[in-house]
Amino acid sequence: MPTFCARVKGRLTSCRIVLALLTCVAFAGSVLADDRQSETVPQVDAYVNLSDRFRLFTTASLTQSVSDGTSDGGLGVYLDVLTLKPIILEALLDQLDIDRNRYLWGRVGVAFSGIHEGLALSNGYSEKSLVFELTGRLPMDSASWFVMRLRAELRDIHGDRSNRYRVRFGAEEKYTVLGKTIIPYARVEFFYDTRFDALSRQTYQAGVEVALSERFRIEPYYAFQNDTRTSPAHLDRLGLVLKYYR
Repeated sequence: MPTFCARVKGRLTSCRIVLALLTCVAFAGSVLADDRQSETVPQVDAYVNLSDRFRLFTTASLTQSVSDGTSDGGLGVYLDVLTLKPIILEALLDQLDIDRNRYLWGRVGVAFSGIHEGLALSNGYSEKSLVFELTGRLPMDSASWFVMRLRAELRDIHGDRSNRYRVRFGAEEKYTVLGKTIIPYARVEFFYDTRFDALSRQTYQAGVEVALSERFRIEPYYAFQNDTRTSPAHLDRLGLVLKYYR
């Protein structure tokens, strides 16, 4: 009986956290529509396991503004270092996405992006970044995690140097439906930009990751972004990520 009660209590705790984050997303989305923009982001990610501790991660995306027609192509190449494997809670282990099998792991890599008009790079913006990440995961019960990520970006924005620091909090829960893995999640992230010496941006995101096959997963999501230093200040984003694992 104590074990059952502990499971129920843990599940309720995780649900409260997820609901709180989803409430943040809903509240953010209710901001008045003035100074607001919408965009769509198709993205393809590939994860290649090099060993039990190292993994290669590559990503490519195309951000298309619904409001003004501009687009931002992004590329990234990273090395993941996976550490601190859980020795309990076997049900949480994910044989495909092995970073979910770790309490702590790091990432280092480079990212490139720039705004495009059609197929030509505009003269207005380009960005190169050296990226460092540290992600920690805390099990809340037999099927859910609390996740925290720290990220530092050393950026060259059209020839000007600056840094951006990000902290993200989230919760996710794993289900099996008709033999397929489904992982709904909610996240909130805060951005500190040295160009402004201020916490300039907040992003609220909710989505679900769905296993399509042994190698492929798909992740539709909605994100709302509030930025005090850019115009438009409010941004709605609909994204769709195709993930490949090898």
